[in-house]
Amino acid sequence: MKRLKPRHIQTRLTLWLVASVVGLFGLYWVVTAKAPVLFTEDYVADRLAHDIESLVLGLDTRTPEVSLSERFVAPIYNRPYSDHYYLLRVDGGQLIRSRSLWDFDFTPRQVDTFPTTYHAKGPLGQDLLVYADQIHKDGHRIEMHVAEDLSALRQRISTYHWQFALISLLLLAVLIILQRWIVRSSLYPLERVRADCRRLERGEIDQLDREVPPELLPMVDEINHLQTVMQRRLDRSRKALGNLAHALKTPLTLIDQIVQRHRQQLSTTEVEALDEAIARMRRITDQELRQARLAGQARAGQHFDLGHELPRLFQMFERLHADKALVCRLEAPGEVVLRADREDMYELFGNLLDNAAKWARREVLVSVLRQPDGWRIQVADDGPGVAAASLDAIASRGTRLDESRDGHGLGLAIVREIVELYGGRLGFSRSADLGGLCVKVTLPMSSAAPVVPA
Repeated sequence: MKRLKPRHIQTRLTLWLVASVVGLFGLYWVVTAKAPVLFTEDYVADRLAHDIESLVLGLDTRTPEVSLSERFVAPIYNRPYSDHYYLLRVDGGQLIRSRSLWDFDFTPRQVDTFPTTYHAKGPLGQDLLVYADQIHKDGHRIEMHVAEDLSALRQRISTYHWQFALISLLLLAVLIILQRWIVRSSLYPLERVRADCRRLERGEIDQLDREVPPELLPMVDEINHLQTVMQRRLDRSRKALGNLAHALKTPLTLIDQIVQRHRQQLSTTEVEALDEAIARMRRITDQELRQARLAGQARAGQHFDLGHELPRLFQMFERLHADKALVCRLEAPGEVVLRADREDMYELFGNLLDNAAKWARREVLVSVLRQPDGWRIQVADDGPGVAAASLDAIASRGTRLDESRDGHGLGLAIVREIVELYGGRLGFSRSADLGGLCVKVTLPMSSAAPVVPA
């Protein structure tokens, strides 16, 4: 089945809002159109009920034939076709008619319950509202039907309906325009974020503006996080290639000197082959240096679960140093998940554990503490430690205090670079528990954004 092309958010919001407004206005118009009719009929029925009360007072039931005194009849019921009529039926037979009916044969509807209202046709075909009630007076059962013409009121209500409909349409148009403006204004931050993304793509900015509504802030922060990870990888790639070029420079120079010194002892074919190989190695090195601006494939947005990832590193270093029965332990407040790049954290902890394992006698301890300024990670060993005067020097790039064995050198310098990229701090001290070196790494919440599930 062919997949429908998704619509713009603005279009969907506009359509749904317009549909809801039109539906609500339609319902409002129906209710408002019915309300005047119902209220008018109720008002007329109440007035007719008052007229019946006056007619009851004028009934004379002392004679065999019931009569109605004119003193209790409103003058409008005596004017022919005055739009106000009454008809009284005494004991189901005798009829007392208003003079306004003139010669019109008004037949009241058969009614079972009293009081009630119903509609009937008048002398001129007009719509009459009839209020019917029944009383018992001096042994007589009297049905009383009083009617009033609603044509004039209906005409006025009809005029009101047209006027109200025009006003409603005008208000509807204004609301649709206003809603369209509200939707566009509400989605303007999205448009601004999209414009910032285009500027980011063109290299005009390096971070998206965080002055956005709270609903968009997580997305903006994640994009900024991805951008930061990519930039870190770019810097690390450049430094790695710089290290490679620096490492190859001396061996290539030495090889070239040896070749030049022994050219006479080699055949022409061998010299040409060596010269070509050396030149090729130099070209490859230069090419890699020129491409140092390109970052490798990033794996942004991944998390680093200490409880899941560190045991793997522990096992690896424990196998590497099985000769001294090395034991690695982790102390952490429950499950700790760092919202940092997984590869960065692997390199960070890998270098810290590698350094600690080389100098440790039997034990390495990794502890994680939550503090107001972020997460403090400590990696301590039970080795000989470092003199206080040498603590500041061990993180310098390439510095080794003991040239006879690896450790306290390039690895800690790489750790410092990673920590600085995340806006953290790196410190060194002697471990109070194990007695060896204790490396302290502080990662702020804003950059590492660690999460501790409940």
